[in-house]
Amino acid sequence: MDETKDLITLVIHTPERAGILKGILESHGVKVVLEDFIVSHSTLRMAERVKISESDLPIALKIIESGDGYSASSIALKMAGMSGNMLIPVDFSESSLLSVKMGFSLSKRLSVHPVVMHSFVAPLFSPVGEAEEDVTGDTAAVVDATINTVRAVNTLRENATDRMAAFRRKILDLQKSGDIPDLKFSTTVMEGVPEDVILNYCEQNPPMLVVMATRGVEKKEEDLVGSVTAEVLDSCRVPVLTVPDNHKDIDIKDIKRLMMFCNIDQHDVLAMDTLMRMFDFPEYEVILVPAVEKRKGNLESRLRDLTNFFNSNFPNSKFTNIIPDCKNVREEIDTIVVEKDIQMMIVPNKKKNIFSRIFHPTIAHKFIFERDMLMLALPV
Repeated sequence: MDETKDLITLVIHTPERAGILKGILESHGVKVVLEDFIVSHSTLRMAERVKISESDLPIALKIIESGDGYSASSIALKMAGMSGNMLIPVDFSESSLLSVKMGFSLSKRLSVHPVVMHSFVAPLFSPVGEAEEDVTGDTAAVVDATINTVRAVNTLRENATDRMAAFRRKILDLQKSGDIPDLKFSTTVMEGVPEDVILNYCEQNPPMLVVMATRGVEKKEEDLVGSVTAEVLDSCRVPVLTVPDNHKDIDIKDIKRLMMFCNIDQHDVLAMDTLMRMFDFPEYEVILVPAVEKRKGNLESRLRDLTNFFNSNFPNSKFTNIIPDCKNVREEIDTIVVEKDIQMMIVPNKKKNIFSRIFHPTIAHKFIFERDMLMLALPV
């Protein structure tokens, strides 16, 4: 019986490309049959038909339209609702250049388009002040106040646009020198409170990743309230990578040793699956650390089961675990970070309401102020 009789042709590709697409489709549960495509008056196999069942056509079309080059990691994330761009918010500081360098390196590895964004805050009130108080007495004063406000906003926008143009030239110079990957990128200037602008962008056009700079520990103490990065971490529903301003120069491809804080529940599985898909199932050494506050129940057994599950399902990486002493958690973690030369922290990040965020901040929120190292917060 001809197994291709009831199938339809999705695309015709070279044998190599057809094989790649077959693997991706089958990983999403689509049955695929490859059929030789023979050109008229020739016996050579020039291409192959990728044939599927008609009932699988909707998901197959979504897959082939979701990525360039059939990158498995890119397609998987886009299928999950993340678009093919990387958001890099900047304030034109030297720290911003660090986040740009890391963001561009990741963009090249993940085959996504970097978007460099800056936001400026417009004045809420007119500088004329007293002329606005008597809105019923002098219409001309109110008109003048409105005009002055519009002028102030336009001035801020023009200034921000000029600074972005200069920052773009700096990026282009770094690309020419080879310090930053030579990728096409976009820049945008938006009006609004920085954290609100970033969160709105992520809601309307979810990026694959947000890369943001943070201050060093000695400077973070001056900015515990109102940190843009902390606000984004607490509310953003896409992965966020934070880069401290004293971060040593390291290529993203050289990052191999990670520490992941886990809740010992299904959220850890979701976070690890996101991480592995994002980096196309890399070779990592991952130390799992329980982040539960109350250590009741079979913590050791549950942590061991989670470690074994990860080793079984992500064989490219090696997973181990530790349970720090409750009385000296932070000291013990600091020691392990140094001894194991940990290069990046991984933190599953649950969305919390405003009350919880104030009185019970997330681990990501805590660590952004306590650690000078790369941290990847994965929403769960």
